Amino acid sequence: MSSDARPQLSGIEIHDLEPELCLLITPNGGQFSITAPVGEFRAWLGRCDGTRTREELLAGMNPDYAEVLDVLEEDGCLRTGPDEETGARRLAGTTVLLAGAAELTGPLAELLAPSGYARVEPLTGPGHPAPADPADTVVVAAFTHPAYAELTALEAFCTDRGMRFLPFRCERGQGIAGPAVTPGTGPDFADVLARRRSAAIDPRVLDAFAAAEAPPGPRFRPGETRWLLTALAVQLERWVRGAPTETTTGELELDPVRLTALPRPVLPVPDRPRPVVAHGPRPDLLVDDRTGIVTAVHELPAAPGMPARLRVCAVDVADMRRVVDWPNDRQAFGTSWHDFELARDSAIGEAVERYCGSWLPPERPIRHASYARLRRDGVPALDPRRLNLYSPRQYRTAGFPFAPLTTDVECAWVEGFSHTTKEVVWVPACLVSTEAEPGGARFTDPLIAGLAAGTSVEHAVTSGLEEVLERDTTMLWWANTPRLRRLPVPAEIRALVADTADTYDVTLIPLDNEFAVPIVAAAVFDRTRRWLSIGFATRPDPFEAAKKALAEGFTLQHTCLALDDERELSAMQTDLPHLGNLKPYRADRRYLDSYREDFADVVDLLCQQQIYLDPRAAARVAPWVRDLPVRAWEGLPSLGERRLKAYQERVEDRGFEVISVDLTTRDVEAAGFHATHTLVPGLVSNFPAGFPYWGDGRISRAAVDLGWRAEPLPEERLNVFPLPHA
Repeated sequence: MSSDARPQLSGIEIHDLEPELCLLITPNGGQFSITAPVGEFRAWLGRCDGTRTREELLAGMNPDYAEVLDVLEEDGCLRTGPDEETGARRLAGTTVLLAGAAELTGPLAELLAPSGYARVEPLTGPGHPAPADPADTVVVAAFTHPAYAELTALEAFCTDRGMRFLPFRCERGQGIAGPAVTPGTGPDFADVLARRRSAAIDPRVLDAFAAAEAPPGPRFRPGETRWLLTALAVQLERWVRGAPTETTTGELELDPVRLTALPRPVLPVPDRPRPVVAHGPRPDLLVDDRTGIVTAVHELPAAPGMPARLRVCAVDVADMRRVVDWPNDRQAFGTSWHDFELARDSAIGEAVERYCGSWLPPERPIRHASYARLRRDGVPALDPRRLNLYSPRQYRTAGFPFAPLTTDVECAWVEGFSHTTKEVVWVPACLVSTEAEPGGARFTDPLIAGLAAGTSVEHAVTSGLEEVLERDTTMLWWANTPRLRRLPVPAEIRALVADTADTYDVTLIPLDNEFAVPIVAAAVFDRTRRWLSIGFATRPDPFEAAKKALAEGFTLQHTCLALDDERELSAMQTDLPHLGNLKPYRADRRYLDSYREDFADVVDLLCQQQIYLDPRAAARVAPWVRDLPVRAWEGLPSLGERRLKAYQERVEDRGFEVISVDLTTRDVEAAGFHATHTLVPGLVSNFPAGFPYWGDGRISRAAVDLGWRAEPLPEERLNVFPLPHA
């Protein structure tokens, strides 16, 4: 609700229970106990009449009344649109042109005639006289079949003339109204077709709908027709009046048999530049089995021996390759102890970050130049010499796929923002995307660390910076293999995994780092199968970091189970082409025999998980992962608050810079979410074992600075045995 909006209350019930307790019931069935003097509360509700702003309504009242306004707004009881007089004027100034099947347009004209529109008349065809004011004209097209071609043509007709458009069609036995299209803004019918194709289980079904013809006789019984068209007329009137309606954010699916209405979100596909109207954060706009970015939400049941308290959510993601050149990930996961809703939110967040991080929209500004040229032209850019990529020895290795990113080599650049200098800075696009260098030189795969989503830019950057610090510290530890001390497992964490005591061993390892940030590794060892996985987490509090890392460690055991199933492995490789880097299934699990001894063919993080299906892998790394000496929790670093400023200060105190690249696509922005890729030049991202970032030697130097080694190890002696993490 904007600060100058004047909310008007409607549709609630109030029932007095006690002098200072009443029951508030909203139209959608919400029931809320309100503890306040009943007379005062009723009088206050009477002031929510569209004449006062939120600030004026709350002035001098108990602060709890702000929460009441939030609840009423969320449940649709507060209207902040135009008043009745303004809405009536809009209606009286609007002409409705009807097109489509006579079975629907005739009865619809009768319904609309007494509603107060300026005119309701048929659209005679492409040569229909141009309206005096196209903005005050709405074309309503209603068909008794899917009518993809007809509706697409009518939408183009309206767009060319600047007229609004409301489609209605019949599909799968349902009537589908919307979206309500204002040319150039919001979702349109082309978005409907793209979303339904990308989300479809079998896109051939959409092809069949596109080829379907109108039925030879009446499609509906008279009562069904009246109900469908009444719902359509209500949507039209609300839209014209300027009131909120389901069809402004998507479609309304109407079941004429059960008499139910199901809204389906339709977000604009970001392949066409259009203004964005943010509605959020609204995760419900992201999730739908027919039109969503996220098409399914599953709770993974606990496998035998796994902790029952760990809630694991897997979400399926629409296949954007069907409609745009966009090779997005098709699945994401989230976890939480006890609370599935938190696991669901986490999985949706991961889906958003991967979705945005796998594509650069066509309107995204890209520069092609060398760093030296940009500097000569006065363009602020990140000096590639500050990056920690590959070493001269790696570049000289036969078959190494990457070229040196020097100051005088031409590459693609994208715009970023330095949170340290508060200025724009251009960064090599290869750090965040594969899209900007098609057919050109490869300098690196996009950095794995730092991509994150959130309900604000700061939220996303904070999460990304946590990951950057976590992965840098992780790779320093893993490459140098110091035998650090483990933490005793406290009672609260032990209770979370009490039902796994006979199956799994858990080791919590606090990872030393120069930033004095709590980073914890949680090693989870399956004693029966001899599988090892390690989860990692950065949080302001080491205890919270340990819980999150442990959840991730057990979730990776789910991944092991999938990789160890021949059918599931085959299905994964069919659906996700990049998983072709995995080796063929082995019933004997001796995957160390499938990969090269130097692990140069471990070019995907999931390959590392596959290697740990081999019991010999866990034994190989046991000296620095298991049976460690113990240290106390006391004395571990902490930050106190999970805010960007807190992490940023620690990073900048060590002389590093925090940069982020905003990768938010327009559809995700419309749902109120953001995705960014956070970079800290000079730190090391995590990497598959085949492509280690030996770079400028940070990994070797840091081991000395942290007291792990007396002398830096030469590059050829650093550990390249894969990390059990993907």
